Amino acid sequence: MLEFVVLALATWRIASLLAQEAGPFDVFPRLRKVTGVTYDADGVPHGTGVIAEGITCIWCNSMWVGIVVALAWWLAPDIAFWLALPFALSACAVLIDGVT
Repeated sequence: MLEFVVLALATWRIASLLAQEAGPFDVFPRLRKVTGVTYDADGVPHGTGVIAEGITCIWCNSMWVGIVVALAWWLAPDIAFWLALPFALSACAVLIDGVT
């Protein structure tokens, strides 16, 4: 059960980073730009293609992130767990910050 919770939190955190956040050195806005995401005058993202539309939607990209996380766990459970753990801890910190 612990592994499921860690992997689920990591999936949410990575999907959130891809869809909405800047990340270190603004890596995620750059990634969104490369995929074709543009922003209107109000800063609302708009996809110019299927990938760009999918990356800006956390519901959409979390499915793909979840598939990658599940596949990684299936192929190398210990490595996947330890790679996912920092993202899960970050997700907990973000959630706690949102509550307080």
